[in-house]
Amino acid sequence: MNTVIEYDPPLRNPAVKKSFCLLIFAMVTPLLSGCFDNGSPADPPTNFTATPGEGRVKLAWNASPGVDYWLFTATDAALTAFNWLDLPNAHVYITASTPYYMCGLFNGTLSNGTVTPLTYYFAANGRINGGPGGPSSPTVAATPYNASAVTWTVGSTPAPLPNIFGVGYTSLTTCTNNSSSYAGSFAAVGAGGAIFTSADGKTWSTQTSPIATALNAITGYATNQNNPSNPVMRWIAVGDGGASVYSTDGITWAIGVSTTATTQILRSITQVTGTFFAVGDSGTILSTTDGITWTSRTSGTANNLNGVTHGANYVAVGNGGTILTSIDGNTWTVQTPITPSIYAINLRQVTSYGSIIVAVGDTGTIVTSKDGGITWTSQSIGTQSLVSVAAETQLVANAAIDLQLGFISTVQFVAVDSGGNAYTSTNGYAWSATPITTGATSVNALVSSGFGYVAAGNSGITAYAF
Repeated sequence: MNTVIEYDPPLRNPAVKKSFCLLIFAMVTPLLSGCFDNGSPADPPTNFTATPGEGRVKLAWNASPGVDYWLFTATDAALTAFNWLDLPNAHVYITASTPYYMCGLFNGTLSNGTVTPLTYYFAANGRINGGPGGPSSPTVAATPYNASAVTWTVGSTPAPLPNIFGVGYTSLTTCTNNSSSYAGSFAAVGAGGAIFTSADGKTWSTQTSPIATALNAITGYATNQNNPSNPVMRWIAVGDGGASVYSTDGITWAIGVSTTATTQILRSITQVTGTFFAVGDSGTILSTTDGITWTSRTSGTANNLNGVTHGANYVAVGNGGTILTSIDGNTWTVQTPITPSIYAINLRQVTSYGSIIVAVGDTGTIVTSKDGGITWTSQSIGTQSLVSVAAETQLVANAAIDLQLGFISTVQFVAVDSGGNAYTSTNGYAWSATPITTGATSVNALVSSGFGYVAAGNSGITAYAF
């Protein structure tokens, strides 16, 4: 397990930060000094590189056997492995292995309403058997960015090109500063039981499906993250007639559901710590841990349910403005939207970031809750139906309290409409007036991976932003 000695970026007072850092370093150094007598310094890593992403950076290098590498970072170009302590936003990560993902980094600094990109600098050195650190590597730099603001690119999906109805992401590698991941695996499903997978969200491979029934949604997880040889994955996809399929590697798929679970169309699925929840027509809600044995839950509605998510609570949305919440995923409560006109709207998908919930639907409708799905407000952006929405962490230095939320926002929402236009928001309430074109048309689904976004739609089209 990697050990992290981290100094929180909010410690911006130089005097306070320096005193804190010196105290921690003074505590750590005696513990290590006794080991230095038995070890030796090592050469720095070669081919040391930094690749930026959404609020994060991937560090990679050529490692030598038996060498323990330490990584150093700060937002000062003068950084080396030996002067990091007094520099702004300083961190040290000990016993690091390549590749190493640093997350929770600022995408920029807010000043006078404008976010200025913030560059991070990185250095490394090595030691053997607990010895002192060797020479510093050359310092490399990377600038994290807001993936929702970059240009979307159309991906490559192999023929035949069926309509894609759902897209999902499974985290395979954790980050150092939060639970979002950088490295992972994508999967997409669609008409005729089509299944595609991708390691990067850009280039896709066709997998053999065990069914010919339309699959509408997919999600997954990896129990054993940071172990590429044995991640212990489980993907589950659901579709028409209560169909479901599952896979433990994304390559080999099997039929999961028995014919007695439901015959309703299942339209959305989410998972929380290995328990999957699927929703569908006539208020259907099912749960499973393996995709084979399913348990039916009472929803309290007969309306079709189109989307489900989990943040502070479980939330499901559907036709006629239906909104359901649950604390445990087992007992569900129908919520009453604050705007009665929402009952004329079909809500298509929902996402969450902690207590902030955003659902999207027909005629550009967006409904938002900041209390876990209990109270809601609604608005309309654009005229086309919004079909999906996703959220990612976004940190900005010097950010102020958001007046609509009542706290500092650390989220970036992206919503897409059926025409392939993307809209963005940093709080779920205020949305960009001008959409971003994804390059895809007839979009049906969107997923966030923690470092960017992938959209998918009819005729096998995919597009990505990262």
